[in-house]
Amino acid sequence: MEDHAIKIKRSTFLIKITMAFVILMQAVNFYQTNIIDFGSIAMALGVLSLLRGLLLSPLMFNTPVKVWFKNNVGFSTDSYKYFALAFLLIVVGLIRYV
Repeated sequence: MEDHAIKIKRSTFLIKITMAFVILMQAVNFYQTNIIDFGSIAMALGVLSLLRGLLLSPLMFNTPVKVWFKNNVGFSTDSYKYFALAFLLIVVGLIRYV
């Protein structure tokens, strides 16, 4: 059981580092251009929402992908809300490329 907790803790730490990196890249982008790009901000918030949705289901980090879609293991309902928000924000961010 301790091995599972270590894997989950390591995965959550990695996701938090990735979230900090996304925020840092947005800050660097604004610092270099002095322009607020709302499409880029929407996409960054979409990525952060996606990662937050993953953080709300820590059991998923310990199980193989094949087992994710079985009845006993799955994402929480709050994760699905964050995934929907992430999808919406990423689509809004991609509109600027069309």
